[in-house]
Amino acid sequence: MSEIEYLPYKTINVFINRDYLHQVLENILINKGSLSKENQIAFSKQFKQHIKVLGFRNPLVAPIPLQVRAYASAFEEKDDVIPFTLSTWAQINADFAEEVRSWMEKEDWHVLPLERQFDETEGFINEWPNKLTFEKLTKKYKKDHPNDEINEDDLILMVIWISGQLPPEDSQL
Repeated sequence: MSEIEYLPYKTINVFINRDYLHQVLENILINKGSLSKENQIAFSKQFKQHIKVLGFRNPLVAPIPLQVRAYASAFEEKDDVIPFTLSTWAQINADFAEEVRSWMEKEDWHVLPLERQFDETEGFINEWPNKLTFEKLTKKYKKDHPNDEINEDDLILMVIWISGQLPPEDSQL
């Protein structure tokens, strides 16, 4: 059995368009109140630890555009920001996450948990199903879920997060 090759979490930035990243982060910041109290506290603690907004001791009281900008910079630069961010995003979008995970299981994906903690020795697995493009992935999902209105970028990001795998570098969200 071969050893698993991990890529740093921040490698995901190769695949995420900056405008889309801003949408995801803004969605998290606007909807963090829908999390359980425990998860809200955990998010706030992580956010305050990793995100710095110039002129604000507490980055969570800064205007949302400033929070998003600082959050995006931290997401792109710090490996430990990505697991708590995408775990929170999956919690906020729990119904969609469960639907995607269920679909992935039917498609014989090796599925990992929706939530992960930062570990320096881990990251994304450098493995992706052979010849599976984002286009093929979304077409297959839409075929299996014809009545669902989905954002293709959200679907792809959710698949990447749930699988813990990254596609070849020529792909882009």
